Amino acid sequence: MKMTKASDYALVLLARLEQSPKEEWISVREMAEDLGIPGSFLGNIVHQLVQSGILLSHRGVKGGIKLAKTSSEITVGSVLEAMHDPMGLVDCMEQPGQCALENHCDVQKFWSVSHSLILAALKHITLKEITSYFKKGLPAGGQGERHAIAIKTG
Repeated sequence: MKMTKASDYALVLLARLEQSPKEEWISVREMAEDLGIPGSFLGNIVHQLVQSGILLSHRGVKGGIKLAKTSSEITVGSVLEAMHDPMGLVDCMEQPGQCALENHCDVQKFWSVSHSLILAALKHITLKEITSYFKKGLPAGGQGERHAIAIKTG
């Protein structure tokens, strides 16, 4: 399962904005320089996040971007949806009809169910949980393990 570069950068951007003062508008240009992301690419990411209601943007001299929601309201799943990221496990998940084995594949249903379970889990992991890992120095997994267990048993 591979996330697109745009989705990855979107999460990095959101994590950085979560660390910023809530009332402060952050320049997209400055953020692009700070993160080392091409400005036009970050601009496209910002546009998609604004359109989905995850970010607010304000034009002008004192303009910029900031989170439209709290970090506990923003989930990884909502970011992937905003970025139109299919996160396919195998090619046939992302591009139906492209695999020569598709018509007689015995494992396609397995990949489909696995993909659905992973996306369901990501819809419950919040930006706050992600950023708390590096704030508190928790290893990857931390509270997120709770989600894996709930999906496994639930």
